[in-house]
Amino acid sequence: MKDLDIKKSRNGLGIFTKRDFYPEEKIFEVKGSFISCNEEDDLDEKTRANTFRFDKEKYISPEGRIGDYLNHSCTPNSKVSKIVDNLFVVAVENIKKGSEVTIDYSTILAADDYWEMDCNCGSTDCRGLVKKFNSLPSSIKDKYISSNMVPDYIL
Repeated sequence: MKDLDIKKSRNGLGIFTKRDFYPEEKIFEVKGSFISCNEEDDLDEKTRANTFRFDKEKYISPEGRIGDYLNHSCTPNSKVSKIVDNLFVVAVENIKKGSEVTIDYSTILAADDYWEMDCNCGSTDCRGLVKKFNSLPSSIKDKYISSNMVPDYIL
């Protein structure tokens, strides 16, 4: 990943840019092993916490790949987009060289996901707890939907 670097962040390791990225620019593809919804329940907590919802029935585990280091922020600078049959992390704003790439984990948690996490993102808009998309305040849901930041299968 010539344009990205894994290094220490506020919450362990994170993904940092080695160049500027612009809105709607693909930052990286989320790759990994596919896991069914039934299998996801049996995973260890670390692996389960790092999966990405791929569709209504499957998740992707990026274990050992760059997606494993994508951190949450309540004020994210990127989103997860499904393009054809691949997941990409895509910039939603200008991201300056040296910045950490973040998404709002709530945008990839559907109504039937039971995972949640205490938030330590440091944002002035921090919600304190990351939960599924439908639990977000209406103003945040509306903003994310109008900005096309939520995959269809989460809605």
